[in-house]
Amino acid sequence: MTLNSNEAVDDNEGDDFPWETVGKRSSVGLSKANKVAGIKVSTLMSFTKVAVCRKLEVTMGRVSEAIVFEKVDVTMGYIKDLHCLSTTTQDIGLGSIEKVHIHSQEELVKMALEKLDTNPPQPSPSAPLEPIHVNAVVVEDIKH
Repeated sequence: MTLNSNEAVDDNEGDDFPWETVGKRSSVGLSKANKVAGIKVSTLMSFTKVAVCRKLEVTMGRVSEAIVFEKVDVTMGYIKDLHCLSTTTQDIGLGSIEKVHIHSQEELVKMALEKLDTNPPQPSPSAPLEPIHVNAVVVEDIKH
């Protein structure tokens, strides 16, 4: 069973990741997910290939690749590759993290966008659009 919240937030907390495009909370329970993203992601007795979040909670699940910005909590789960910031908090109970890769903020945002196949938001054009002038000639006037 996979549950995803579509409740979006527009709170970036100082990083450049477009958090408003993902749900506030995402959960993976008793199932397998290829990609999951959210402000907070929870896994319970499940397998997740890629997780992108601010806060990750791995209870008894397994995450192949995690990209986490703020906090990781591994109770009895396992994370193969954790990509995070130097300031990311790691709380590990009976679980484990095989490899930890520290990145800069920009690298982590870029990696997260690539993993989720998302393009960064493009700035709106600064100049207003100009109308296109079309020269039209009436060839025949149709009367009803």
